[in-house]
Amino acid sequence: MKLIQTAKIKIDMSASEILPTIQAYTNAFNFICETGFLSKDKNKISLQKKTYYDIKEFLPSQLTISVITKASEALASVFTKTKHKKLGSQPKSKLCSIRYDKNSYSISKDNKLSLLTISGRKRKISLVIPKYYQEYFDSWKRKSAELCIIKNKVYLHIVFEKEVADATSTGNIVGIDRGINNLAVTSNNKFFGGKVVKKQVRKYQKLRSSLQSNGSKSAKRHLKRLSLKEQRFRRDINHCISKSIIRNIPVGSTIVLEDLKGIRKSKLRKAQRTMLNNWSFFQLEQFITYKAMVKGIDMKHIDAAYTSQRCSKCGFVCKSNRKQHSFSCKQCSFKLNSDLNASRNIRIKHLDSYKLSDRADVNQPIVEAL
Repeated sequence: MKLIQTAKIKIDMSASEILPTIQAYTNAFNFICETGFLSKDKNKISLQKKTYYDIKEFLPSQLTISVITKASEALASVFTKTKHKKLGSQPKSKLCSIRYDKNSYSISKDNKLSLLTISGRKRKISLVIPKYYQEYFDSWKRKSAELCIIKNKVYLHIVFEKEVADATSTGNIVGIDRGINNLAVTSNNKFFGGKVVKKQVRKYQKLRSSLQSNGSKSAKRHLKRLSLKEQRFRRDINHCISKSIIRNIPVGSTIVLEDLKGIRKSKLRKAQRTMLNNWSFFQLEQFITYKAMVKGIDMKHIDAAYTSQRCSKCGFVCKSNRKQHSFSCKQCSFKLNSDLNASRNIRIKHLDSYKLSDRADVNQPIVEAL
């Protein structure tokens, strides 16, 4: 099994040094996209024949091939949308990140970077490597990289790859319910509350509304800073939760999550919609999945239907079983925290789908006619 991770590394060089190369790369990207869009051509080989020698005049050959590949991918995405009757417009970039491959960049053993630019190779560039990313440089295989400028600082997003052996399954299944009151609850009775998150989301929402109503240039700058601050907050919380979840699950286990596609279309109260739309459940899922793969834990998904309405003890399904944070079965009077009950149902539903249920056949779910 292959693991892929991206490390965001700051480069010790001024933006002005690399800006001419980025601008040339951007012009090439826009030129190829225009050529392909007008001729309805997304094929890399065909685009290369049409544009290679024009671009080669101001870009090195490796970067020329790189930008053609990148533009063909952008065109393919647009044409796919158009095919499915969605609005698709010509791809265009103001400042396109540069994609480097093994021939156009390298990193020495003492962590010195060599980059291909329009003015030749830039060598012995220092990298600022955080301790968190050091293990990737030590034991992972380095692949492609994307160079970009963020807030007048130069960053290299390096893709690393590692082969890991598949862990032998132990048969241990853990269901995880994600929600608003509790960001995550596991079927082995671990709660990851959302009180701090809800408080912070309300704070950000109130400040955002105030700045939006102001409308000044200063307010707009503040809104941009606020957005970045929110992103960092969400990412940190999701990292901490996923790390804690994986720490409490042994190697060889299987984690089961609900498929939450379409959750944002649910009919909820305004306060719940605000919380739901201001939290990245997919990001949390990505972090759990990645950390699980590293540890040797398998990941599965099940349909989310009725997991919150079903009794995890007797299988009776009724909408009125759940009332906010509490679950009380109308048939067997079983009571439990609603999120914990849902996590257990996720586990049971996965077991049922593989005919591994630890409940007897006579206890199949009974759905109340509503």
